[in-house]
This record gives sequence, C-alpha cells and structure tokens, in this order.
Amino acid sequence: MAHMNKIPPSEMERSMEKIITIFQRYADKEGNQATMNSKEFETFMNTELGSFTKNQKDPQILKKIMKSVDGGVDGKQDGEIDFQEFLNLIGGIMVACNDALLKCPPSKQHPAPTVKPTDMECAMESIVRVFQHYAGKKGENDQMDYTEFEAFMRTELKSFTDNQKDPNIIRKLMESVDGSTDGRQDRKLNFQEFMNLIGGLMVACHCAFVSQFKK
Repeated sequence: MAHMNKIPPSEMERSMEKIITIFQRYADKEGNQATMNSKEFETFMNTELGSFTKNQKDPQILKKIMKSVDGGVDGKQDGEIDFQEFLNLIGGIMVACNDALLKCPPSKQHPAPTVKPTDMECAMESIVRVFQHYAGKKGENDQMDYTEFEAFMRTELKSFTDNQKDPNIIRKLMESVDGSTDGRQDRKLNFQEFMNLIGGLMVACHCAFVSQFKK
C-alpha cells in the first residue's frame, strides 16, 4: 500500500495489509491462494483467533461459522470461502468488539491482555481503535461524520487519497456506504458502514495481489 510510494504506512494501512497477508498465509497452504478451504479455515481460527474459539462450547462451531459465510458473496456453498466472505466474518467480529468497547467505562477500555494477542487480533483491534479515534469528536462516539471521515482518509489512507484524480472522491466514497446498514443517509458512518468501505478497499488490494502473482 503506502510503501509503494515510499511513504511510511499509517497504522490503518499496516493493519489492512496484515489482514490480507494473514489470509494469504492460510489460504495458500493447499493450493488455491484465492480461497480458504475448511481445513485452512479451521487452522486459521484455532491459531489466529484461538481466544475466541476456545471460549465456544459448541464443538461444531467452526463448521457452523464457515457455513454461515460460505457462498455469501459468490452464491456457491462449496466448502471454500474467498477473501470477501472471509472479511464478512472478520468484520462481524470487529463490529461486536466495537459495540462491546463502547459499552465499557473508559477505565476498562484498555485492559492488559492475559495472553499475548496474535497478529490477527492486533490488526483487528487496531482498526477498531482507529475508528474510535476519529469518530465522535463532535458528538456521537459511534458515528463518523463527514469532517471526521475526511480527516481519517487524509491521514490514515493518505497514499490512496492523494493518488485519486477526482477531487470529490472522499465525498463519493462516504456516500457509497452511508446508509448501507442503518438505512439513513445522514452523512454519518457507523462502524459497520465504515467496515464496508475498508473491506472493499482490502478486497481490491487482495485481487490486485492475486492477479500480479498469477502473471
């Protein structure tokens, strides 16, 4: 991402790139680097999100989780999930984490971890923290208004923003996801709408990576 233009990557860019890299690490174990099969997905969950997996009482939880997203994008329940389906799952977990953090008193929002977090957990938490850093500066702490979104884009995704020829790109990006989850086009983004946008950018980056690798 940012390193292509010799600009030090922001925290957001590092986290987005890390998630793409981690997906590739597990998807590429058995051939098709564009998708994760059930075995690769199970290895990913037990390794990268083990703290979540170990707290589940249902021994079939991983199979059920994969089935819940398998085919959600490409319409094919084929025992494999592509990167966008993977992000749908990860995004859902992050939405739940964001909601839980907002309900915590400030004194408990930065607990010391009892176990060292994995790379995936660090990347996911970082994206949640970045959203919370920019959202709510003028009111609602669970919403990012246009001014806050513009500040986020020009700071955290500067390399992307600066390379766009359309001077209205930031406004158009916000309009493209505003209201996509709550049905209200109010020039504000909740975290899920924010993740719809970030997920779309990551999918584009992942597709470009896979296409370049195939050449």
